[in-house]
Amino acid sequence: MTSSSAITPNRAHGCAPLSTLNHKQMMPANPALILGIDGGGTKTVAWLSTADPDGPLLGQGHAGPSNQRAVGPVLATQNLDLAVQLAFDNAGLERQTVPAACLGLAGADRQADRQVVLQWAEHARLAERVRVVNDAVPLLSANHGSGIGVALIAGTGSLAWGRNAAGQTARSGGWGYLLGDEGSAFALGTAAIKAVVMAADGRSSDTTLRDPLLQALHISSTADIVTAVYSADIPRAVIAGLAPLLFQPEHAADVAVQSILQQAANDLATMTISVARQLQLVAPFPLALTGSVLLHQPQYRQAVIQAITDLSLAPPRVSVVPDAVAGALQLARDLLLSP
Repeated sequence: MTSSSAITPNRAHGCAPLSTLNHKQMMPANPALILGIDGGGTKTVAWLSTADPDGPLLGQGHAGPSNQRAVGPVLATQNLDLAVQLAFDNAGLERQTVPAACLGLAGADRQADRQVVLQWAEHARLAERVRVVNDAVPLLSANHGSGIGVALIAGTGSLAWGRNAAGQTARSGGWGYLLGDEGSAFALGTAAIKAVVMAADGRSSDTTLRDPLLQALHISSTADIVTAVYSADIPRAVIAGLAPLLFQPEHAADVAVQSILQQAANDLATMTISVARQLQLVAPFPLALTGSVLLHQPQYRQAVIQAITDLSLAPPRVSVVPDAVAGALQLARDLLLSP
């Protein structure tokens, strides 16, 4: 499911470093530079550091989404390139080929998607060694993690992935917004829209979500929802952007809202337990959490943890990972030291 691929930049491409500004300096050959990149359906983050575990973070770069299934391979690789360039710019360094880079990207389980990224990395002379994995893999290595346990992501999309002490891996979810992404911002936003349109049809009771949802979509009636959603350039991002409405205090007593949130928490818990059982991880097992919804909505995060506890009969050992890119940076260090 995950892939580690080493490549050597092909100089025949004739692709010069993007930044050749004279005021930027080249980093000395020692210490070696490494890149960690985290990319999903909303944003891409690149960190530039040294191979020294205690070394400083030299630069950070932020760009748009790099999930190929969400925005296509062209825009995805453009955002990867921009994030890397901005990391070097932030460090005040000229862009250069680094010894090692790890990219944790949403949708990178598939070989075809990984190959697109590896081809871009070769053309861009990203690194002498490149590893591309799905965006859950680095979570278990962040914050000096052991690499064992379950990683759960609930951002624009969702995924549960894990590894046991024998090196076996398993996953649940991550089927994309048409087939899955349960418990994610997209799923929550979709559920909010459905609650409003079903109430408008008289198929369910009224909901307090109607007015704030129309305001968020910049429309004046429920009839305009179709146009607002289906004509958007990136409808997935528009819908995912509605998720925060469900966590507003004024909706706390809304039956529809509470039902949506409970179902979403149960869905994420089921994904997590599925991975733990496939890998025969015994509770309390390590659980690393990240993604915009889990990071920024503590009550929702607690509901997910409680649902997992109810299913596994013991609370997991939870770590919240605010910067998944830190795990990618650690995997880049490991890659540099590997034979």
